Amino acid sequence: MNKERQKERKIHWALDVSVIIMLGYALLFSVGVQALETKAKVGGTFINVDESIVFTGSLDSKWETEKYQGVFEADYAYKAEDGDQTINKFKTSGKLIKSLTEKHYIVTTGSYDYDEFRDNQDRIVMGAGHGYKILRTDRHKASIENSVAYLLSNGNNQPIIRSSLWYAFNLNTKVKFTNKMLWESGDDDYLRNETAFDYSLTDKVTVGLKNVYTKDPIEYSIFNITLGVKF
Repeated sequence: MNKERQKERKIHWALDVSVIIMLGYALLFSVGVQALETKAKVGGTFINVDESIVFTGSLDSKWETEKYQGVFEADYAYKAEDGDQTINKFKTSGKLIKSLTEKHYIVTTGSYDYDEFRDNQDRIVMGAGHGYKILRTDRHKASIENSVAYLLSNGNNQPIIRSSLWYAFNLNTKVKFTNKMLWESGDDDYLRNETAFDYSLTDKVTVGLKNVYTKDPIEYSIFNITLGVKF
């Protein structure tokens, strides 16, 4: 596939994602959203030794109605070393949660992942499964999810097992630690782990440190300083 066709396909994907987001939000407000929170973050680092530049951006949105909860996430990462681009990644995902009991819930998930330097540049995953709230206290929150999913990836299509673990710890009223791990088991395993420390400057603004490790099968580790805003 030539570069022009690749560029056209990425534009189509971006438009498709944008339409899905707009339709999703229209649906949310039609069914009566009780709570809606959106966070945007930008981050970057510059290392003079190897002239390394890192830029990241993310958008997280959470909402809930009387019966359902939803999460939408989008992340972009760029890195260049000695003037050569080494990372150009984009990932967007969403999930819908339906509570069964106080701790158990059903979860449906969907994600799109693009990596310019991966053999199979595009990954689409759709699945459904079970979630369990391990911890829910004022300071600690943790959940685990296991799903059966299907992977579409440039002809490498296959059923996979998808597992995720999420943990958040409020050290105090100002400092929060979070860790999100995702593992997908198939012909080629996919692993992503995101660790972050955030410090609240105000009710709406945070600064922090963030590290994202990915193996898919290319291995990346991106560390940066972030600035976040809540809406």
